[in-house]
Amino acid sequence: MTHNFGLYLTLELGDYYGSPSDSWPAGSWSASTEHVIPFFTIVVNELGADRAAHWFIAAEKAHKHVAAADQARDHQFGFAAHLNTEIGDDREPSLPCAAAWEAMKALYELVRRDAAADPSVLFNCAVLASGRKSGRTDQRLVAAPASA
Repeated sequence: MTHNFGLYLTLELGDYYGSPSDSWPAGSWSASTEHVIPFFTIVVNELGADRAAHWFIAAEKAHKHVAAADQARDHQFGFAAHLNTEIGDDREPSLPCAAAWEAMKALYELVRRDAAADPSVLFNCAVLASGRKSGRTDQRLVAAPASA
C-alpha cells in the first residue's frame, strides 16, 4: 500500500499531543499509543484509507455510546455491538473485513485499559491520518468527526 498511514497517524498524534521527545520521560502520549498504531494500520491496510476512515468515525460514535452507558451506569452492550450498528452494511463477510474488525476490537480494548488514553482523540487522529494524501488532508474527512 502506498498510503503511509503509520507515519501520518504519528504526525496527527504529534500535532495533538506534541512531540513525544519534548516531554520525555513523562510525556503526554498515553502508554497504549505505541501499541495501538499497528492495529490502526491493519484496518487501513485491509480496507483502504477512505473506507477505514468511515470505520474510525463509526468507532468514535460507538465509543460515545459506551461512555454514555458507563456514565449513566446503564446496561452496557459493549463496543463491538455499537460498532457493528454504526458500521452497518459495510461489514461484509470477507477476510479483509474480519481482520479489520478484530483489529478495531483489539485496539479499543488496549485503549480502554489505559486510563491516560482518550479513545476520541485516537479515533479522530486516525480519521485525519486516513485523509492525508501526499501530506495533504482530505477536507471531507476532517469535517466528519466534528459532526459525529
